[in-house]
Amino acid sequence: MTSLHQRLTSTLNTLGMSADAVADTLLSGGWTGLREDGLNCPVSNYVTAVMPDVEVAAVAFNRITVVSITGETVEAPLPPGAARFVIAFDTGSYDDLAATLTRDDGEVIDDLER
Repeated sequence: MTSLHQRLTSTLNTLGMSADAVADTLLSGGWTGLREDGLNCPVSNYVTAVMPDVEVAAVAFNRITVVSITGETVEAPLPPGAARFVIAFDTGSYDDLAATLTRDDGEVIDDLER
């Protein structure tokens, strides 16, 4: 197990033990994101913000893959609370954490335009 993997696991465990606890942590830090977008969900945005050597974080329902600035790629399972949060968020819960994309004119960008 690499140092990056250990730090990633530790970082994910600090989010919380339940979906609600994870949401509270993300909300308190202002980490929002897009639904059904593994590269821009609140959890991936949290990881890239608190781990400065992580350039990319891609979240799936139960796993996360990160790429460091040196190119090291690490995959780890999401802890149960984070996994439950991701599923709930992607299916419509936690509206306060859902970001909205807008064009320069302020109009909302829908899924077809992404």
